[in-house]
Amino acid sequence: MDTVNNVIVHKLVKEKHGKATVVERKAALKVTDPVKKLILAIHDLYAGKASKGYGRFEADEVNYPSSAILRKTFIEKSTGFLEASKLLLSVLSAKAGGVPLATGGYVLMAQVTNAAHVTWFLVAIINNVDGSVINDETLEVVDAMHVDLSNLRVAGRVNLTDWEKADEDIRYVGFLKQRGEIADYFKVFLGCNELIADTEETKKLVSALKKFAKGQGLDQKAEEDFLQSAFSYCEERNKNDEPLSLEALSNVAWPNEPKKLQDAFVEDGVQISDGFVPDGRSIKALMRMKYKTDYWAVDIDRHALSQGYAHYNQKKGELTLLKLPDGLKAELDREIKDGD
Repeated sequence: MDTVNNVIVHKLVKEKHGKATVVERKAALKVTDPVKKLILAIHDLYAGKASKGYGRFEADEVNYPSSAILRKTFIEKSTGFLEASKLLLSVLSAKAGGVPLATGGYVLMAQVTNAAHVTWFLVAIINNVDGSVINDETLEVVDAMHVDLSNLRVAGRVNLTDWEKADEDIRYVGFLKQRGEIADYFKVFLGCNELIADTEETKKLVSALKKFAKGQGLDQKAEEDFLQSAFSYCEERNKNDEPLSLEALSNVAWPNEPKKLQDAFVEDGVQISDGFVPDGRSIKALMRMKYKTDYWAVDIDRHALSQGYAHYNQKKGELTLLKLPDGLKAELDREIKDGD
């Protein structure tokens, strides 16, 4: 069960094309049941969204001061959580003020630890929304305001545990990926240097797609169709040098339950960044199987198995190639004849 260690809410006041100001809370919130419920709901929502960017803190702490604030708070422990939250709010206000389309909201900051003792710093901008509830005693419909979790768009998270490991291969900062300046300013606020290596991200995506296909218990034809749809989408993005969208890919490849595929992209801490351009060579692994030994190399399109050009005997561990072209047969015939 996750534990909420610290939490506070401030307010960022900003209209589109307007200046940004802040309203500070004077003390941290008590971790009551409603507070804990809200924090963990936002934490779960964030974790479950596929459209995220990942990276590490920028080295320049003058222009990107959030990392220094978080270090003093959670590692050096020289700054209290309340004071740190105010400093971070000031940074957020400055970055949002320079973005015309940015809007304000309640700025929620929290420290969350899971059962495996992994600790995160979570920050999100949320808003209230008008709604209705039914009074349980009178059965009347009455107006009620509630936190709008269905439209969580601006949020980020720092894995404090991974950050302390100082491993250069670990991406410990994440943020929700949107199109346009909103995602950019929030990334700048966090001081996240988004590390996207198209080849590595593509390999992770291919692995996740294959794992998902196997987990659905699909027959050979259905699995081929699924991987072909994913390949076609990625190939088009590659040819046009356009970034992919994991949400769009899910809608194309698994249209009946796209959220199920999106969930697969975030399970087990895969951390596939949204918005990279698929690597042309790497996506071929969706449709082709390759292997090489000292004596032979095989490169087979997946359709070869379903179209009768190859047969794999799983019990014997034997691969048989069928419908050989005349040129290859002639060369094999000469080889066998020469051998005789």
